[in-house]
Amino acid sequence: MATELKACTNPRYRRTNAVIIVICALLTVFSLVMAVVSIAQRKFLFMAAWIIAMILLATYIIIRVNTIFTTSISTDTVNLYMKNWSNDFLPYDYGYKIKILSEFVPAKTKTLEIPINEIRTIIIGTKNYIKRNTSSDTAFAKNIRALENSRDFYRKRTISSMDIFYVETHDGDCCYMPIVQFGTKDIIKILQAMRYRNPGIVIKSAGRAYKRLISE
Repeated sequence: MATELKACTNPRYRRTNAVIIVICALLTVFSLVMAVVSIAQRKFLFMAAWIIAMILLATYIIIRVNTIFTTSISTDTVNLYMKNWSNDFLPYDYGYKIKILSEFVPAKTKTLEIPINEIRTIIIGTKNYIKRNTSSDTAFAKNIRALENSRDFYRKRTISSMDIFYVETHDGDCCYMPIVQFGTKDIIKILQAMRYRNPGIVIKSAGRAYKRLISE
């Protein structure tokens, strides 16, 4: 898949998180060394504590990498490609069968391919903005409703504030993905390329950055 344009998390956000990940990686190695030292000294309680710390740090690194570096939107000017987590909204597997471990299991990724000529509408905004501009019986509405009814406060707060890229085709199918901290200029370039390929695409957004495209 040779794409001409791509949007992903912005460089500054990536650099900041890369530093955090490196620091956590060093702490993980340090925890491993201390666990080995504790075994040699027969301090098994300390060994257990260092192993737990190492596991938590390693899990945090995996989830962080999955959050920052794995999702993207791209186009080859013929098709739109949306690489997203398999659960559509979060970088961890919140549907994991052992609930207490769900936030420590990284979500798998998937890539959707949508022909640009088949796209009718693109909406960029929060979940509530998208709900106001789409039908209540779409797959998006049904899936977001399940998260809205979740007892997990952090999960509900996260989906409430995230920006989402929503695509609807002429036959009524839809696909969507979070674009938190994505480079706005890169998304605009993709939208412009799509509009050039398919002038009939309707673009909706409450964001100022996209107003010019909406008015074209």
